[in-house]
Amino acid sequence: SRILAFDSGLESDDVYLRNEDFTSVIDWQIYTQEDSYKGLRTSNFDSATRIHVVVSIKDTAMKVYKNGILVGTTTDGHKPNVLTSTQHWLGRSAWSEDGYLDGTIGFVKIWHGVEHIVPANH
Repeated sequence: SRILAFDSGLESDDVYLRNEDFTSVIDWQIYTQEDSYKGLRTSNFDSATRIHVVVSIKDTAMKVYKNGILVGTTTDGHKPNVLTSTQHWLGRSAWSEDGYLDGTIGFVKIWHGVEHIVPANH
């Protein structure tokens, strides 16, 4: 199920954060028209427990934090293109087969150009 999706069409300048097929995997995907897909998958996410998730990207480094602890990183990522997306979704995606998030989103914060991630417990 999707946690959030910002997209402009099938695998074209899209950003997704999802709980992969109702498993313990969090999948963060960035698609661009130039480089296609880059992503980061991490496991050990209990979908029945309230957690705080933070994702970040700087240059090609993509990171995922769970409750303030770094749980996944890759240096083979890329930034999403800066553009105006045509679709913005929280708790679902444009595709019916993805399903709805079975949970609560307390808040979503998006920063551009931030060099330091504030720990998730602040």
